[in-house]
Amino acid sequence: MKEEFKIPYIITTIIIMLSVVASVGGLLLSSLYNDNEFVKIVWKSNDLLTLILVIPIMILVLVMYKRSKHLAQIIWMGTLGYMIYNYIFYLYGASFNYFFLIYVFLFTFSTYALILMLLKTNADEFMSWFSEKVPAKRISIFMFSFAVVLGGMWIGISVSYVITNVVPMTITQTGHPTSVVFATDLSFLISGMVVSGILLWKKNIWGYIFSSIVLFKATTYGLVLIVMTIIMYVKTGLKDPILPLYIFLWLGSLISLISLLKRRNPEC
Repeated sequence: MKEEFKIPYIITTIIIMLSVVASVGGLLLSSLYNDNEFVKIVWKSNDLLTLILVIPIMILVLVMYKRSKHLAQIIWMGTLGYMIYNYIFYLYGASFNYFFLIYVFLFTFSTYALILMLLKTNADEFMSWFSEKVPAKRISIFMFSFAVVLGGMWIGISVSYVITNVVPMTITQTGHPTSVVFATDLSFLISGMVVSGILLWKKNIWGYIFSSIVLFKATTYGLVLIVMTIIMYVKTGLKDPILPLYIFLWLGSLISLISLLKRRNPEC
């Protein structure tokens, strides 16, 4: 492990342990979540995918860092991005429960670990690692489309309230006073897609790095949304009409991420 990443490594190890506790506890403790049944399904779906997908990936990149440091670092930062995005929902969206402080620690540790890694990242090294064959503009177009479609939908629903004074069903069915999803997506995900896409379009090295992080998050959490929607239908019979959109955005994010990372320079 490079000296400059020792602190993020230690913090990430703590994140892994805490997220295992949070995920296993969420799945096994029936009295943990105090939300309505709709929201409980959301939390348990998140717990399941975090436990069986993201945590193993996070462990793997720490193990493989010495053999493939650039790829491992990119995916490592991507898993931290997932943890930030995922646990901000628990922190502000879940009813107060026994794990509240765990959510605080997970969100905070993930944020600082990612910041420390970005500050210590040598962009010049990545300049030669990413291949010139990366379809940067095509990936950027997808990221802009992602932002327009998902961001436009959340903005449209929000504007509809201004016109009709009717609280959207996506909010009322959660029992929350506002939409944590709209707030988080518009503030973090959509803006992240746009800024990363612009930098990638210009072939700025930080565009490659930021796009990899954002697309990893979109790919992993997109799968969470798909699984959550299927579980919701099985348990409640509720159909989510935007499931096809989730699948489209997930596939686009997955293909874009693979295109970005697979075409790396094999000589570096």
